[in-house]
Formats: sequence, C-alpha cells, structure tokens
Amino acid sequence: MSSSSPAQPPTDHTGLALFPREISQFFTGDTGQSLLVNGAPGTGKTLFTIRGLDVLNRDGDIFYVSTRVDQETVHEMYFDDHSSLDTTAILDLSQDPFELPLDVDVPFEKLDLDSLLEWIQEINAVTPQLTIAFDSWELIYEYLAARHDDPPDIETVTNQLVVLAREENIRLMLVSETAESSSLEYIVDGVVSLEVEEDDRGRTRRHLRLEKLRGVRIGNRLQPFTLADGQFQAITPVELPTIRTGTLEGEGAWDPLANSKAKFSTGIRDLDRILSGGYNRGSVVHLDLGPDLSRDAWSVLTLPTIRNFLAQEMSVAVVPPREGSPGLLHNDLNTVHSPQVFNTYCHVFETYAGPSDDADRYDQLDTDASAAEMAATTTADDAATPAHETDEQADEPRSMDAVTGGDQSHPIDDDLESPIEGEQLAYEPYIAYVEQVRAESETPLLHVISMDTAQEAFETRLGDFANYVALHNDLTLLITKPDTELRTRADWVADMHFRLERLGDAIILYGENPLTPLHGIGISQSESIPEISLTEMV
Repeated sequence: MSSSSPAQPPTDHTGLALFPREISQFFTGDTGQSLLVNGAPGTGKTLFTIRGLDVLNRDGDIFYVSTRVDQETVHEMYFDDHSSLDTTAILDLSQDPFELPLDVDVPFEKLDLDSLLEWIQEINAVTPQLTIAFDSWELIYEYLAARHDDPPDIETVTNQLVVLAREENIRLMLVSETAESSSLEYIVDGVVSLEVEEDDRGRTRRHLRLEKLRGVRIGNRLQPFTLADGQFQAITPVELPTIRTGTLEGEGAWDPLANSKAKFSTGIRDLDRILSGGYNRGSVVHLDLGPDLSRDAWSVLTLPTIRNFLAQEMSVAVVPPREGSPGLLHNDLNTVHSPQVFNTYCHVFETYAGPSDDADRYDQLDTDASAAEMAATTTADDAATPAHETDEQADEPRSMDAVTGGDQSHPIDDDLESPIEGEQLAYEPYIAYVEQVRAESETPLLHVISMDTAQEAFETRLGDFANYVALHNDLTLLITKPDTELRTRADWVADMHFRLERLGDAIILYGENPLTPLHGIGISQSESIPEISLTEMV
C-alpha cells in the first residue's frame, strides 16, 4: 500500500532537517522497503536509525531491536530528551523479546533464526504499519545463529527477511557494523553509508552517502550531517538571496546587534558568539569563497554585517563581485531599512559583467524549488534592468561609470569626487571618497570589497589599505574567489580568514584564522526577516 501523502521530515527551520527527505520518501513510497545502514563504529549509525524511527513513528508502530544492552541503558544513551520514543519501543533480544506493548500471542518459547520471521509476522498482524530496526544486524544474526547446530548464512536469512518485509508491508532498517560494501547490499532495497573524517587541522566532517534508494530520485548522493546535541541532523541547502523582495517595504525592521568598544557585531548571533563578540575594530577579514558556489554566496556573511552598520547609521562602502545579482543590495537593504537610511549611508560601486556559465549553479541544485520561488528570483533580476533597454543592451557588460541609480543602489554622491577612472575603481580616489563620507558621518566605515572587481585598484596597495583600516578603526571584508589573483595577498594582510564552501548541497563555514570547527549554515524562515544560524559539525 503506497502512501498518498508521504510524511515530510521534521525540520527546525534553520537549515537542519532531522531526517533526509529522500529517505522519508523511500519509506513512504513503495511498500515494504528495506534499508541497510553501513558505517564504521562512531559514525552515527545508531543516532541516524533512532531519528528515522522517530520520524516513522507518526504513522505506525516501531521497534528498535538490539542485543547489546538493556532497555533503560539504550533509552538513556540514545533516546532520552532526543526522541518521542519510550522504552516500550526497545527490544533487547538478550533479555525478554516477548515483552511487547502489543497484544501478541507468541507460539514458541525461544527466539532463533527459524522463529524470527514468525515472530515478526505475529507483531505485524496487530499493527497497521510496522517498522523494525535491527542494530546491529550482524550481532543479532550471530546471537540467534548460536542457537542452531547448522544455521543458514546471513545472506539467506537477510533475503528471507527482506522478502517478508515486501510481502507484509513492513519497513525494515538493518544496521551494519562494517563501513565496506557487503553482499547484503544486493539484497535490500536501499543502502546508505555514514562516513566521518578529519581534515589536516582536526576538523570533523560527516557525510551521509546515499548509495541506492529504490523508487527515489537521488539528486545529491553526498549529504553533510552533524551529531550536535547528541542528535542526527542533516544539514540542508539554504536559499539565496536570504530575503524576498517586498516583504516589509522598507519599514526599518532590522533589529541591530550591539557593537562593543573593541568589536563590531557580524550581524549574525551565532558568529558573534564564536568570535566572542564579533570582528575586531580596525581589522581586515578575508572571506574566501570555495568553488561551485552561486554568484551571490558572498552575501551570506556580508549582508548581515552591512545591515547592522546601516541600522546604527554607520556608513558602508560596497564593491560587489563582478557577477553578483543586479539589484541584490537594493532589494535586501531597502526591505529591512528605510530608503532614507539606505540612500544616506550605503555607497555601492557596482558593475554588471554578464554571469559566467556556472552562475546560479547552487540555486539551481534544489530541483524541488517551487515555480513561485523561481519567479521571485526572476522578478528581482528583471527589476534591475531598466525598462528602456533592449535585450542586446541588457546583455552587454556595464562600465564602472554606470553605477546604478537611485532605483537600484545608492549612486556615487554628486557632491563627492568619483573614485572611478577609465571604467575602473582607483585606489587614491576611493580613499578620498570614503574620507569625505567619514567627515560627514563621523563614524568608522565598513568596507566590503570583492577583489575580482577591485583588483586593479588594490593590486599594489593592499598593505597600505590594511594600515588605513587599522588607523581609522574601520572594518573591511575582502571577498576572494578560487581564481582571484589577489587571494594569497588578501590572506597575508587579513586579521581573520574565513572560508565558505559547498559540501553536498549545503554551505559550510569555517575559520582558518582563528581556527574553528566546520559549521553548517542555515537560514530560518520562521520570522519576517530570515535569520542565519550556524550549527557545529561534530
């Protein structure tokens, strides 16, 4: 019996799914599916299995079967405070497997390989939907096989169990203690492997590899996860940009995070906590973008900081990436701030060179994105193109002199000397420009500079600029990409170095200086202004 409305995995709306969507679809699609869960000790197999049972518990009875420890110990170690399941769902075959919370008439006194299938059939007969997890299947097989003089091999017993599951519509999870492929993989309907590794600086990376799931399209076979707080949690893709145009109509709704005498808030609570308050005043921060990210991935960390500066009436100078989305800054900042704040304090030197072949690759990875979401993105980009332009004109790269007008970004102030010379940003005129801005605002400035756009201006002046930032207590976020020529030099002058990269379909952040663990990035959609969260990968 197929389910007409497959259960969706629960989520806390911060970029974490409590169970991968593909596996929920696997179990709620075809009848009687069997899943083999592979992984070396310590990879999180038991926590993954318990999370799966917790999800599937909503539409039937579930049992977690083990031979290792008693019910109370298993519940205390894995279930307590992390699951809706109680001790009645835990069966210890080494104790009394017949103590069931169901009215089951068991016609035998001892459980062995011969009676195992009959025992499962008796349980299934009194429940509308049965899910059983055997953890670990090898240990359970060995325990039951020891009661036979000439037991069948594990492949034969597994095949009988899988056939029974299909015939009786029983959902089956078999946890294996080996991380390597085995003959059992060819018997079951689905196979997943949990993997853990450490990089050269001791940071933990955990992956769930979807080997096969019968009846389910696997868009991305490698999915990052964390065991933070003793729970299995899949790290999910985030949607960029982070705010939809027109949700608040510039009501000044951004609630700023306070700066301290020594720190500027990052605008992200979790990152402020990691950095003990935020970025140091007078510092240069290198935001190092890994390959295969979308054109607007730079905005994940920079936009919250920009919003926070503007909310406190502190000026911001932005040189966006050459291939950034037209109108991104305008659409985002005018959503959370009043137009007056944006026009007074935000200075954007923006160019439009056509997107590369892989632009928006990240955004297109979610094949389940709704038509409305795609239309919203198209609308935002279309709004950035003046109505009088032809298609041919819209495709042509715009010069640096074509800094967008008041309908898109804050233009170069007519009363200030333009830092543009020969269609390129120039260093000395840029410094002169921000000095005039500083004189008007009398506060430190935030500089957000993409090195691919500003390379010519800063190629020989990065050291001078770092000294300038320190002298004036400013903050600078330098953005580089894999092919940016000034990437290494940016790292030399930076006080902090953070890397943003893609892992599976998710985005992760980690610090090289200071050294931090990997953190999965999530964006909560539960509030009118989505909030970025960071979850440590442990």
